[in-house]
Amino acid sequence: MVSLEQIGILNFQSYNLKGKLFEREEDFKVQEIEEDGVVLKLEREEKKEIEGEKKDYLLFTLVKRGISTPEAVKLIARNLHISFKRVAYNGNKDKRALTSQRMSIFKFDSEKLKLENERIFFRDIVYSNDPCKIGKLYGNHFTVTVKKLENSVQELQEIVEETAKGIPNFYGPQRFGASSLNIGISRNIIKRDFKSAFYDLVLKERAESQLNQQKRTEIRDLFSPYLEGSEIDREKAKEALSNLPGFMYFEKESLQYLLQHKNDYIGAIRMMPKYIRLLVIQAYQYYIFNRTLSKLLENKKANELESEIPTVGYDMQLNDDEIGKTIKEILLQEGIDNIEVFKISSMPEASLKSFLHPSFFIPENFNIEKEGENAEISFDLKKGSYATILLMKLFGVENVYRGVDS
Repeated sequence: MVSLEQIGILNFQSYNLKGKLFEREEDFKVQEIEEDGVVLKLEREEKKEIEGEKKDYLLFTLVKRGISTPEAVKLIARNLHISFKRVAYNGNKDKRALTSQRMSIFKFDSEKLKLENERIFFRDIVYSNDPCKIGKLYGNHFTVTVKKLENSVQELQEIVEETAKGIPNFYGPQRFGASSLNIGISRNIIKRDFKSAFYDLVLKERAESQLNQQKRTEIRDLFSPYLEGSEIDREKAKEALSNLPGFMYFEKESLQYLLQHKNDYIGAIRMMPKYIRLLVIQAYQYYIFNRTLSKLLENKKANELESEIPTVGYDMQLNDDEIGKTIKEILLQEGIDNIEVFKISSMPEASLKSFLHPSFFIPENFNIEKEGENAEISFDLKKGSYATILLMKLFGVENVYRGVDS
């Protein structure tokens, strides 16, 4: 079960709608909205010849179900026999869902894009000079099917009207990794404890599949003494790494690196793709934001706050207003009394710059349509806001995350 307090969200009030969510992947549909407003489709399309000359990037819409975006990238790279570093996308999409999103592959022929099964397929294939990149989208369109919704139409209409006043724009649980591990990892990096950060990143126990748990326990037992300065059976360690499944590529590459470069934890962490590494590092920034927003909401409603709140970073100016004092108080509780700690010369890519994040969001085109016992909820969210937060506001944490961590 997700702990909101663990990710910095306190006093979160829900409408506690009564209904069943996520019985099938099709019950949660997520369609990426491109910057020009085009909503990416979920249906298969007939095969057609790609028009125009070949360019640096092959762009396509990936439609997937029951698989996360990073897992899909690994699957695509493995089956197309290319490096996963050649694959890019505009935004992460949920695992427990049927989703569509834009992706690109560097220097790849459309004729070779032939991976299709019950979990993924491709459509809208074109060549382009411009790749996908994180944040290059307007937002996402969501369609949520709710089974056996007990609430009346009048109750639902009141909630629609209340929601239009604004929802606190917390960072959702998916931004913090399995078991919210990324918060501790990024905190350790900020405090220059790179060994602990590496241990948490690669070896620490977390919520995952039984196979992953088994393999992680094996390498943890083998490598923990090595991190503490003891010598280990290198042949046995290499054999264990060679037997790791393909989806544990980072664990394999980082530990292989550490065997050759003892105590170089920064170098080992850098075996992780840069865009994923950035997501991990930013978790602490998001955690501090969630704590700040929680504190500010103790005496105000979301739409009574400043429209934007700064995230922590080495370049921020902490004023003596309510927001500045709140952030200072939280940082002191975290043992941080100097904002310069967020600038890391030994690992510049981990340095965190401040930016403004909206304090609340209003779902666009929000609608709840009830028919018999079931209902369909549809809405659009701009990038930087999370459907998870809206659904937890509607249904409560337990209903949204029932069975996820089991």
